[in-house]
Amino acid sequence: MKIIHMTTKEARDFMVSYHLINIKQQPRGKSGLLEVFDRIKSVQYDPLNIVGRNSDLVLQARMQNYTSGLLNDALYIDRTLIDAWDKQMCIYQTKDYPFFNEIRRLRGIEAIQTLKYRLSIEALDYIDEIIEYIREKGPTFSSEINLGETKTHKWGNTKPSSAALDYLLHIGKLGIYKRKNTQKQYDLIENLIDKKYTTLTIDYSEDDFIEWHLLRRISSMGLVSLKNGIMWSGHLISDRKIRDEHIAILVEKEIITKIIVDDIVEPLYCLTTSLERQQTIQKRISFIAPLDNLIWDRNLIKKLFNFDYTWEVYTPAAKRKYGYYVLPILFGSEFIGRIEFDFNRSSKDLKVKNIWWENHIEPTKQILTYLDQSLADFSRYLL
Repeated sequence: MKIIHMTTKEARDFMVSYHLINIKQQPRGKSGLLEVFDRIKSVQYDPLNIVGRNSDLVLQARMQNYTSGLLNDALYIDRTLIDAWDKQMCIYQTKDYPFFNEIRRLRGIEAIQTLKYRLSIEALDYIDEIIEYIREKGPTFSSEINLGETKTHKWGNTKPSSAALDYLLHIGKLGIYKRKNTQKQYDLIENLIDKKYTTLTIDYSEDDFIEWHLLRRISSMGLVSLKNGIMWSGHLISDRKIRDEHIAILVEKEIITKIIVDDIVEPLYCLTTSLERQQTIQKRISFIAPLDNLIWDRNLIKKLFNFDYTWEVYTPAAKRKYGYYVLPILFGSEFIGRIEFDFNRSSKDLKVKNIWWENHIEPTKQILTYLDQSLADFSRYLL
């Protein structure tokens, strides 16, 4: 079993390079978009749109001349990407769809329990009627279907037909035809993606499924700790004992490699093939999405980068340390601060609302020059 030792700086450079951030030649265009997904597999979807949605922010940090239209076309015109469940609601390549059959099955079981918990189990009574409606009418918003009596409970209001649509999405009977802001327009999955993806059956044993799921999640993060956390959310892989058992097997097979990093007690792991992909980190500033794959494991980021980041969107305003929608600032492979933007969608005017530098950072003329260049690039991305 091969073990690699890295300094903290080497590990930071590895992580940033793996994520295609602050490197000389970043992917671009349609092929570049798929190159990013080949690397990190899934990008987490979040509906908030302050300076682009989370998925846009993840991609703009990794691609040259990225615009949101590139992602929209891949999702809703070319259909090379699909929005569906992975770690959370995510975007991934349509070619991966068959491999999620087991996750869709397990999500269905989980969704039924949620319906019971929210007193909405009657939603299942409307499934056939909804499928037939969409088959006849075509792509449909939830507002166009009103079946059952809306229930009020401590989590809000639930319309049975809307709950049924969500259930059908998670089990793979429906897909998203397009989005209008945060509203999903549903269609039958067979109308959206090639039949070969909806009919292919992957014959996994449970062990095969766990290893596939673990390798996919490691791909999404680059360098991982096995400690519990939301980055390991998912059926079976959320269990630390299961992770430990299967990671040991994957290390023995040399599919993943064990990494020992200075000053970090627990070992880290990466795909063995990723050790061959390192690129030199450039002096460049990038703005990182709040739910970027790079920072899914907040505890690891704190140890590796000495950067303690909390997304304060759901923190009451009076208790926020920084701001509502604050992005980490990455200079080379070092987090040097946080930035909050104010963006006027009508005028396309981007303003910096606040910048907080890390305590050890002096915003030198050099840093401010790189910042100005990155702000100019970021403004162009928002056009």
